[in-house]
Amino acid sequence: MRPTWAEINLDSLKSNFLQVKRIIGNRVGVISIVKADAYGHGAVSVSKALIESGSDMLGVATVEEALELRESSIRAPIVLLGGIQPEEAESAIKNDLTPSIFSLASAQAINKYAEKSGKAVRYHLKVDTGMNRLGVDSGEICDFLNHISDLKNLEMEGVFTHFANADGESRDYTLNQISVFRALLSLINQSGFYPRYVHSANSAAIQRFYESHMNLVRPGIMLYGSGGIKGCELRPVMILKTKIIQIKRIPSGASVSYGGTFVATRPTIIATLPIGYADGYMRRLSNRARVSVRGTTAPVIGTVCMDLAMIDVTEVPGVEIGDEVVVFGDERVSVEDVARWADTIPYEILSTVGKRVRRVYV
Repeated sequence: MRPTWAEINLDSLKSNFLQVKRIIGNRVGVISIVKADAYGHGAVSVSKALIESGSDMLGVATVEEALELRESSIRAPIVLLGGIQPEEAESAIKNDLTPSIFSLASAQAINKYAEKSGKAVRYHLKVDTGMNRLGVDSGEICDFLNHISDLKNLEMEGVFTHFANADGESRDYTLNQISVFRALLSLINQSGFYPRYVHSANSAAIQRFYESHMNLVRPGIMLYGSGGIKGCELRPVMILKTKIIQIKRIPSGASVSYGGTFVATRPTIIATLPIGYADGYMRRLSNRARVSVRGTTAPVIGTVCMDLAMIDVTEVPGVEIGDEVVVFGDERVSVEDVARWADTIPYEILSTVGKRVRRVYV
């Protein structure tokens, strides 16, 4: 019943998916990335909408994320992009999940349980071409392939890599990663593996590096309406809203919230909002952000609290208790604006919107 909620526009989500398809064409498939609760948008509802739109697969980070989808009767192929721990092999196989493999220990655990179950398990091999995070290094690929070639219950369905700087000003690093990836693909083929799927392109690369499309792409942030590059018309999917629950007047010289970080320089009208850092509205936004109310914007003043935030509505005509306030997602305050004020990126702003903020699908 708390008057703070996130409106998720599924038509906008579908429109963004169609923008991806417009760029890549019909010959390239899509793994829609729905990890981190679909970047805070609600993985189950978002996944169903994306499958309806034509997504070939879904991508998540963890087994738990995949199981939430399976328990909601989503049967589409799900790729575990973050790999699995050996003890998760049984759960992954029982629920028909597609693990990514970059660890020999995980590969052996999957093969062992697959053999016991009488199954062949499809997997995607992850190779590292310069992200230096997860993946088999280029110098170790031949030895790794020699080891997994002995694991007869594993089937290499795909191979992929991840770009470190596809949205950067310089194209050189990404072009080098693409070159390294193609060389690794050649070695993989020479070792007797011919994966059906090859993928490397994230949202930025989909738009900037057509040579990276291969035969699958992995859109993430662009599905949710952010990260668009000139010529790609994306729609915001989440509008984070709340309502004013109290209005008060303070004199010049009075301070607001913890630590008195805001001191009024004039008689000021303050509106209190039921949203705070426990909802994902970061403390870093204190005295920096703005919100949208009654057709204009108002500044956030004082320290953002766990459950509450205050705004200066002195210049907002006719403001009343119960007025709707857009925290981000309309034409006046975007998620990119909030990310800039918080010295972060839209990914973090969206994915940290808390569980107690109810999602309303429209």
